[in-house]
Amino acid sequence: MPFQSYFDEPKNYKDRFGFYDQGGSPLLLQKFIDTIEEQKNDIEEITISWYLYNNQHLHDYLKEVATSGITVNVITIPLEGYDHSNPKVIENLITGEKSSTSFTKYNLARKIYGEMYRSTSHKNFNLYVFPHLYVRSARVKKFSRGSLPYSLHIKSAYIKKKSGYIALMSSSNLAVRDLVKNESMICIEDEPNYEENIKAFYKNLISNSIAIKDYKTSLNTTCNTYKKLEFNSSNSAFITAPFYDNSANILEKILSEYIVAAKERIIVCAQHLAAFNYKFNAKHHATINKNEIRKGILGDVITMAKKGIQVTCLSQTFAPVTEDAAKFKELKFRRPVNTYSFQQFYSQVKRSENIEYYVNEHIHSKFIIIDNTLIYCSYNFTPTQFIYLDNVNITQFTNMPELNYSGIHCEVGMHLVIKDQNTIKAFENNVVAIKHKKETIQVTNFGGKPTRY
Repeated sequence: MPFQSYFDEPKNYKDRFGFYDQGGSPLLLQKFIDTIEEQKNDIEEITISWYLYNNQHLHDYLKEVATSGITVNVITIPLEGYDHSNPKVIENLITGEKSSTSFTKYNLARKIYGEMYRSTSHKNFNLYVFPHLYVRSARVKKFSRGSLPYSLHIKSAYIKKKSGYIALMSSSNLAVRDLVKNESMICIEDEPNYEENIKAFYKNLISNSIAIKDYKTSLNTTCNTYKKLEFNSSNSAFITAPFYDNSANILEKILSEYIVAAKERIIVCAQHLAAFNYKFNAKHHATINKNEIRKGILGDVITMAKKGIQVTCLSQTFAPVTEDAAKFKELKFRRPVNTYSFQQFYSQVKRSENIEYYVNEHIHSKFIIIDNTLIYCSYNFTPTQFIYLDNVNITQFTNMPELNYSGIHCEVGMHLVIKDQNTIKAFENNVVAIKHKKETIQVTNFGGKPTRY
């Protein structure tokens, strides 16, 4: 079948608070491996861009594939970007055995990176790091996983066959020491209109990455400016990256055009919902002179709800407004670090009788359904994803005075536009399932109290 969709969730495992050898989504890992195994004899090259790469099961499998003669390329972030904190015992789902020591994400990644750095025998297997850091404010706080954030947030693969291709995108990092969440994965095979952009992206990404054996571990803020490349804006696959000029700004425009064309319904699902009434600081952009407040894609969603379009929102994080403190005092939410945009969005949502909003702490999938079109995304719906700034220059950070930054602000992201009705139905069913889970809280109840199903 040209389109396949898969879903994973905590209830598929005996302990929703468990950490597994097979990673944060064992089911999706197996589906990924099965996809390769089913056509292994026809595959020539596998190129994977995975934000985190510390899953030994995945790594061992890819080494085996490379040994069979298939070229394997993995692009990920530098080791410095992994979380050192909160080590945990890891359980093997197959054997039931638990590790005798605790591990962090960094511990697990270091083993793989070290192996690939030292090895001289991994024929056909290439590990690259994409070291681009992105930041736009001097007031940013130190991150738990590295001093500054890396932009490579995408989890996807391009599989070149002797005849045809497979494109795959997942919401899960498949990372070990991640809790299992509500995740999804889409696989597209041999469909027209997708391959050209995705194939070109991977070529450009590798050309701007550094082979693991050549990478220096010292923090290097000179790697944040890239030669701007031409890219094609596709109706099927759109990609943002620091080497694609203005791509994040264009992304917002494209999504807005889809949203304002809605005729019946809009469903928005993501870990974070905050792309609403945010400031675009044009002093960091070479060709834009005017600072502006952007209403964002969520502003467009609210506009359409006012016009009568039925809207459903689902998110993992939530920040109640102060006036609703009493209403939510008995409930616990995963709160974002910066709450302002989240609260501004909710303050408008709760005033609309055409918007229902659900919060579930396990949501990690990211997608929009507009009428009979699915836009499957690697990115969250926050201001960060929709801002491209090409001349950021921060001489000193307030909370990290020893660091400076200059370069391009842009996250690496992708979305796929899918009109296949079986796929859309699968995501509709996933939305219904999330809405009815016991952990789900409906935070819009038209003046009443928040409710659980």
